[in-house]
Amino acid sequence: MTGSIHLKGFKDDTWLNGIGDLFCKTDGVRWGVNLSIYPGKEAGSDSTSLSNAPLLVRKNIINPSKDYYPNSHEQSFEITTTRDWDVVRLKNCPALERPLPKELQQYCFEFNIEGGIRVFLPQFELARALFFHNAYLARSSVLHDVLSNEFITETEPKLNWAHIHVLDTCNCPIELFSDYGFRRHLSWLLLDQEVRLSYESISRYQLLHSVDTGHYRRWTFQFDPPPLQGVILNVRGRFEPKSRSLLVYEVFGIRKIVPNIPKVVEFTSPKFITSEAGKGSRAGGDSRRPDEHNLDDESEESGENKPVMLKANQVVFEYEQAIETRKVSNKTKPTGGRKDEDGEPSEASKDVSSEEQGPFGDLPSAEWDALDEQTDDAHLYLNKFESYFEMLRLLEEQHGCKVKRYPLRKLPAVGRCTMHILKTDGNPRCMSVAHVTVGTVGYYLLEVDTSDASKALSTKVILASAVGDIAKYLNEIERQLLKASLSWPVGLLDQLFGKNSHVWVAHQQSSAGGALTADEIKKWASRLFTQLKPKVLA
Repeated sequence: MTGSIHLKGFKDDTWLNGIGDLFCKTDGVRWGVNLSIYPGKEAGSDSTSLSNAPLLVRKNIINPSKDYYPNSHEQSFEITTTRDWDVVRLKNCPALERPLPKELQQYCFEFNIEGGIRVFLPQFELARALFFHNAYLARSSVLHDVLSNEFITETEPKLNWAHIHVLDTCNCPIELFSDYGFRRHLSWLLLDQEVRLSYESISRYQLLHSVDTGHYRRWTFQFDPPPLQGVILNVRGRFEPKSRSLLVYEVFGIRKIVPNIPKVVEFTSPKFITSEAGKGSRAGGDSRRPDEHNLDDESEESGENKPVMLKANQVVFEYEQAIETRKVSNKTKPTGGRKDEDGEPSEASKDVSSEEQGPFGDLPSAEWDALDEQTDDAHLYLNKFESYFEMLRLLEEQHGCKVKRYPLRKLPAVGRCTMHILKTDGNPRCMSVAHVTVGTVGYYLLEVDTSDASKALSTKVILASAVGDIAKYLNEIERQLLKASLSWPVGLLDQLFGKNSHVWVAHQQSSAGGALTADEIKKWASRLFTQLKPKVLA
């Protein structure tokens, strides 16, 4: 979004033309990155914190005042292996537009792809796309043995199961573990030995090759990539036709990743707290998030708020096999419920910091969200609809209905709304779509997982003859459902299908307050069949 993030010290519409060495004060711990930018910064050196690595893409615009669109060559290719890639300096790339002194000595991977194209892939860019999806993983990469100091892993190969214990000493914002995409990525990083060795090679090279000059330690970024056999990279950059060479500016997609880890990974931590649906009240209300944030990379964060999530240069990640991750906690806290009468929302601070929490930090915390997890994993959440699917089976077997179930759909992220994620376990909230024929009349049934709420959302029933193909309407229905705080968007449905073409049907109540019994599911099917008779939506 134009202008939604303003990086302190940089002028509006600053072009990021090159990325140089990393540096750190000899008596400090915070690493920075030298940049080639135009125009230069208002004051100080042309650099930024390593915490802002998700933002650092060549030809990116910092503090844009208008919309910019990529004007570069796009290419997709499959990697056979990275083991035969050559390591060269950027100055050797024929596609380099102009020599910028800060980046000429930076390391690139050089390799050939189909069509006789020579690819020059800057090492920092590949590491950014593979690992630097948030400030925590970026700044931690240069620290020796950080993964072993903050996580304990345990695997049971025979059970295809693994456990990751997040230690009290872990500096990762605890809120990130509520994001199933982050949990899956972290599982891959921690448990796939080739991937872990790759990430840890960053700190190893830093310790081996950084040089002290005056008051600073300086280092030319370098790391060993994982094998990435069969992985497809989507990149954009500058193609030089005479030499048929491609300088990669940005890796924006990493697909067909084969994760060499167990299929189920559980996360535990003494810090984890599970939200308990529908109990208690919210005192004081939520803060309204401002339209813009000023990001200060020189000040520490206070750590007294949930991090503000800032999207930038999201990399599409797609695994060949979906890994199921679970956030397990023994602690609970009430959530939802009513809001106190005098709890007026306040305005959240515009000024934030992506740096690690410090003793003198006074700015609210922020985190980058540069991961777009697109693995086909909806099948992992079918168990959330177990009773509902059993009810549909009874409609077919005991009431003569014809039932067609469509693939489960994960609700999309809409703006700053977080309701597409379940509060209880951090997994995606899904919607089931089914077509049910009663006699000669067809209906579409929409069912949403509200297992984290005190009251289930009623099943939406839509007359199929008023719809035609429902697929073209589902995206907008889902968006409006989330905007309406998990309420069916009646106005939109009236507009699309007519007021008399859709109704809602309440869920079967559980006598024990938990999962439905077989008898209750049978009653649910009988009641729904009665309500679905053609006279209901005539």
